[in-house]
Amino acid sequence: MLRHYNDYIQEISKEDLFKGLLGFGLFNEKMPPFLTSMKFLDFCVENSENDYFKEKNGRGKSVFPAKDFIRYENMRNINIPRQMAIPHPIVYRNLCVNLSDHWKSLQEHFSNKTKGQAHKISRIHIRKLRDKMHLFEMGYENFQKDEDPIPDLSIGKKIVVKADISNCFPSIYTHALPWALVGKEKAKEDRKPENWFNQIDKSVRNLKYGETHGILIGPHASSLISEIILVTVDKELYEKGYRYIRNIDDYTCYVESHQQADQFLLDLSSELKKYELTLNHRKTERLKLPLASTAHWVRKLTSVYFSGDVKNHIKSLKPTSHKILPSEPEKDILTFKELRSYLDLAIDLMDKHFNNAAIINYAIKVISKKYLGSMAKAYYLKNIHNLILIYPYLIPLLDEYIFKAFEIENRQIKKISQNIFNLGKRERLWEPLGYALFFSLKYGFSLEVGDLSKIAEESEDCVLMLLAFLYEKKQDNTKANQYAMLSKRLRDSNFDRYWLFVYETSTETELDETFRKLKTKGVSFIKEEFQVKS
Repeated sequence: MLRHYNDYIQEISKEDLFKGLLGFGLFNEKMPPFLTSMKFLDFCVENSENDYFKEKNGRGKSVFPAKDFIRYENMRNINIPRQMAIPHPIVYRNLCVNLSDHWKSLQEHFSNKTKGQAHKISRIHIRKLRDKMHLFEMGYENFQKDEDPIPDLSIGKKIVVKADISNCFPSIYTHALPWALVGKEKAKEDRKPENWFNQIDKSVRNLKYGETHGILIGPHASSLISEIILVTVDKELYEKGYRYIRNIDDYTCYVESHQQADQFLLDLSSELKKYELTLNHRKTERLKLPLASTAHWVRKLTSVYFSGDVKNHIKSLKPTSHKILPSEPEKDILTFKELRSYLDLAIDLMDKHFNNAAIINYAIKVISKKYLGSMAKAYYLKNIHNLILIYPYLIPLLDEYIFKAFEIENRQIKKISQNIFNLGKRERLWEPLGYALFFSLKYGFSLEVGDLSKIAEESEDCVLMLLAFLYEKKQDNTKANQYAMLSKRLRDSNFDRYWLFVYETSTETELDETFRKLKTKGVSFIKEEFQVKS
């Protein structure tokens, strides 16, 4: 049964929202998966009724103040890093409480802004995910429930317009949230802090040191925050007769003429300006149909036909050869020739689409579901090894879609990790360095890292610092003292921007009252399997 946008929103309870955003949405999936906020969630639930989450001052208790946040860089599919964030945990907790406390009002907002729409405009949004605890995932689709509206939208149309918002999350003006929720005029007239829409505005600002411009890229709550404004824009455009889909801040609209395409861009720009947002004109395109839809790289990759499957392959083998078969015989088999042709196609498409590594990303996920023989697997691993050093954006795919999918031996993982480490060190790319250390911790091998503590300190990257600390503590516990000194300097000078590293490397007595209680209760943000005992 196909579902409306509002159906997804209404099935989320306020408890679901709080748990999903805080317990599974503090740390973005675009980073080495060694962190968790589950213990912190449990602590928050157990202490929900006391004043721990407020700050003491001379006049008694006050709302916990605005804080700075952790920065880290994540490589984009065009090989350009993007700044992402980990918010201060208490401030993020308070935002999640605020959103869940006012969830009924937010549900009404989403319902009012999407009702009457014949198709689901926004394609990527919070929802309950099958067999998962988090509420948001980029690119998630449920083909049984998410209809594909494009065939209907393109009927009778000659032009497809592509546009996106310029620096969407960093450009969101937090005061525009009340404008979207209750109207600009009412929001400006009624600025009482106790109003629910102003409370949300305040909570969002607190994540970014009280700044009114920009929301953090990374925490899952930001995806909900952005939708408050963007569904409001959608409603206005839909009522003007435009039929399109939106992936976060990317618009794809189907129109009958170049004149209508120009008008859509004018109207979209006008609606965005009401909320202090602007179009990225450099990425605006007008493409002629039907060429625009048939030429899309996804369609070309999905049109590839793979000839054999494992069950047919089994019949062609002699009984003595059964030992080479995969453990899951229902997997499709990908022959060496098909693999080579498919990779060649993906690389060729990437070259024609401005080195967009998302194309290889897609191909890797397709291949991970196939069975590769020994020759094909060896060929594939060498190609992937080469590609990740050219396109570091692909490194986060390694563990799930290569190492685990094809049961790669530790010695090969170590070789790849060492080259990733060397790349990161040479190019001063901290994300690859972090992933190399993550693989070392997970698979139990050592790397040639040189003066790692110096590299970590010079990086000013909190996530890399913590991974370096865990690595060195596991390899040689005597080196932990170097990180203790770094932790003390950061604790005294810039705690909020490095809270995760400082918290995990400090003793109870070295922390302030806020974090001391967390430490006393045994809360750690590091997954159990990556913790290194003293």
